[in-house]
Amino acid sequence: MNDASIKKTQSDEIDLFDLIDDIKQFWHWVLGFIILGVVAASAYIFIASPLYRTTAVIKDASAGDLVDFNQPALATKLIMSAVEKSKESLESEDTIMSDESVFSLSTEDAFLGARSALRSASVRKAFYKNLIDENNADISSWFVDDELTEEQNLANFLKRFSYADPNAKEALDTYLEITFELGDAQLATDLLNRYVDFALVSYERRVKQEYTRTVQSQVQLYSEWAEGLRASYNAKKQSRIVYLMEAAAVAKSIDQIRPFYNTNNIFVSSEPPLYMMGTLALEQEVKQLQGRAKLHSEDIFVEGLPLILRYKNALEAVTIDWGQVRYALVDQPALLPEKPAKPRKAIILALGGICGLMVGIMAALLTAASRRHSARFTSSAETVQS
Repeated sequence: MNDASIKKTQSDEIDLFDLIDDIKQFWHWVLGFIILGVVAASAYIFIASPLYRTTAVIKDASAGDLVDFNQPALATKLIMSAVEKSKESLESEDTIMSDESVFSLSTEDAFLGARSALRSASVRKAFYKNLIDENNADISSWFVDDELTEEQNLANFLKRFSYADPNAKEALDTYLEITFELGDAQLATDLLNRYVDFALVSYERRVKQEYTRTVQSQVQLYSEWAEGLRASYNAKKQSRIVYLMEAAAVAKSIDQIRPFYNTNNIFVSSEPPLYMMGTLALEQEVKQLQGRAKLHSEDIFVEGLPLILRYKNALEAVTIDWGQVRYALVDQPALLPEKPAKPRKAIILALGGICGLMVGIMAALLTAASRRHSARFTSSAETVQS
């Protein structure tokens, strides 16, 4: 390797100490850009609109807040179960109690439902529509931009909400944090508290609808079972009356007035013909069956009906004190923030200074490199001329 190659290789190497010397030599560039970066950051902080952030915390309710849903009439319900009367077929049905409840709502399910309502985009859309419909200029000015479409304004409103589920990964949520951002601290606080109330009322409305629909459906089912049992009873009663009247006519035709036999002194392998009971007993039984219609109600003669009516009446008598029911509790309402969350002055000033430092170092190095290049070019030109 000749001397020219060695010099060329050495000239291509970067000496860290030379770079440091260059920066020291042109330190005013570094200082100037740092000051410029800080000034630019300060200007941004001065002209940027402050953004306030407020947070509300929702936690699960206690069992006592949902005690109205634990009433005995709601805890169990009847089911219709087929009863086997023979080996070949199922001839009738019977009612039995089941472990299934008519309607229930645990504290966990209530909180998950309230949490879902608070996070729901549809609930936030409904809240936004209510705000716009109020025609309050102080509120609309924050959310309505005439240069944007209605969908874009709505999207910007939805972005102002954020949520934090501390135990979402373990599915053990016991509280929910809701954050809302706005340029007006007092308005942000008021709107977030209003939204929490709006969402919880919305969920309560949904629970009421589900409860009413479920209970009414069960009462209607009990009513249909009751009517079915009554119809079956009346059909069997009429069939029995016709059968007795036919047997009485046969007994009368053979002058069988009194029973032909006494169960104490006769042994038969099967039930004897009904006409052998005699016209006196047969006509009296017909009279008794027909006389039931004069009673206030024949329900006491219908097997299984009293139990169904008892459950039906108990379910109809259930009342819920909706004013005392709580699905979730406001552990901490939205509070008035003391200072804006954005812009973050310290971070912005630090970033401005760092950016200025980086740009200043690059400027110092470029200036030093430019001067060395100019000096090298001048030296080469003088050497050629000589």
